[in-house]
Amino acid sequence: MQSMQPLNRHDPRILGTFETLALLGTGGMGRAYLARPLPLENLAPEWEAAYRLADPDDEPADGPGLVVVKVIRPELLQDRDPADEAEARARFATEVDAIRAVLSPRVPSLIGADPDGDPPWLAMDFIHGPALDTLIHGRGPLTAGPCAALGLALVEALRAIHGAGLYHRDLKPGNIVLGPYGPVVLDFGLAVLAERRYSQALTESNASMGTYPFMPLEQLRSTKRVDHAADVYALGASLFFALTGKPPFPIIPLAEPPLWTGVDAWFQPLLEEIIVPEPADRPSLDEVEDALLDLLAGQGLTAEAAAVELGDTVAAAGLAPQLPAAALAEHGDPEVRELAQRAVDRGAAPDDLWPDDDSDPFDDLVFADDSEAEGEASGDGRSGGAVPSPRPGPHGPDGGADAVAPEGPAEVADVPGRIAADHDVHGPGTPAVEEPDVRQADPGGGRPTDPVTSYPLPPPAKAPAPARTGRRVHRDALRIAARLREEYAHSGSL
Repeated sequence: MQSMQPLNRHDPRILGTFETLALLGTGGMGRAYLARPLPLENLAPEWEAAYRLADPDDEPADGPGLVVVKVIRPELLQDRDPADEAEARARFATEVDAIRAVLSPRVPSLIGADPDGDPPWLAMDFIHGPALDTLIHGRGPLTAGPCAALGLALVEALRAIHGAGLYHRDLKPGNIVLGPYGPVVLDFGLAVLAERRYSQALTESNASMGTYPFMPLEQLRSTKRVDHAADVYALGASLFFALTGKPPFPIIPLAEPPLWTGVDAWFQPLLEEIIVPEPADRPSLDEVEDALLDLLAGQGLTAEAAAVELGDTVAAAGLAPQLPAAALAEHGDPEVRELAQRAVDRGAAPDDLWPDDDSDPFDDLVFADDSEAEGEASGDGRSGGAVPSPRPGPHGPDGGADAVAPEGPAEVADVPGRIAADHDVHGPGTPAVEEPDVRQADPGGGRPTDPVTSYPLPPPAKAPAPARTGRRVHRDALRIAARLREEYAHSGSL
């Protein structure tokens, strides 16, 4: 597991009903964020159903109400034909339901998901602890007892995954987290989604998915043909790593036994049965469990005592990632919660920060002709662009000192001025329209001053570069941008 990174301006602050707190990592399946549920009121039943939210009384397995929200890469859902995206998203929703069917303390529980999101996401329990590879690299290999406890936990996790009709196909030390309540297997759901992405390519070529040093030979040849025996191999390869600090084969799996140097003598007979090229020759999960229990009995240990040894080893290493201050705070960011609640009160999704209506705010925009633009450019140095007109506010048309800014995103203001027929935004051939000049006259008889508005205008500031967050862009903004480009392309003022 990568160390947590602070959010930057490209990262979303709200995903579904969750406030993001830190970036956990980026991989082939997408990006993973540490997040916490937002305490929202009046959440509509349709949004609860769309997100497939867990019962509010169900607490995450670990941490102060923290979850992991995984943003799925769009190409995992999209086929070559964009018209198939709806079907792909429906397939994603089916896979999410399958993931939710896996119930085990050795697998993170699904908290929520939004297959219709842009990008789609799913949220699962956050497990606070080091990954197996972090532990082994940081403190060295495990002894026989703790390693057997690790193996029993992996058997339990794979049994639950296989029982739901799924295969992991990417079990490795980086996907095994040693939490406060024992080992937990991550990312089996994303492995399923990745298989859907590559399914067509795999029938056309010998491509494979997974991690080469921990996958069996048959998976290297074709992921489409693997079954539960591939996960058993990966379990054995992960135990080999826990005992030696290295995988059985450094690059790719081979059709020959690995070097057993450094493998505990109590473990070697079991691993010799698991790390073999033929799937049919490998033991079942039940047989692996029996062998591990026999190994512990030979050491004079019970499964419970071995699990305590493993927990003590992990705690003494002190390698769990440090949580950010925001995750330890009793309450989340009030501004983030307010944004989400405002969207909910508007009848939208919590992470839909723009209104979704059918009006065209560009209808309120007009352009000055070239001569007026040139005239406005002289005098005070301001260009003759669009200026907002007064709108009736709660204190009358002139607003006043007590005028209050309307809640939500500010509307696009009216733009007064004359329109030449050849520059008419309403279409060619429309007669020129004379618009009243509503700007406040200078008391000294000079040129008009800034407009009066029903709400205070912020000081002018340079607009920041738009953040490419992958979130939905308000369609009104897209329409305005397209119309602006068209008008300025035919303007003689540029």
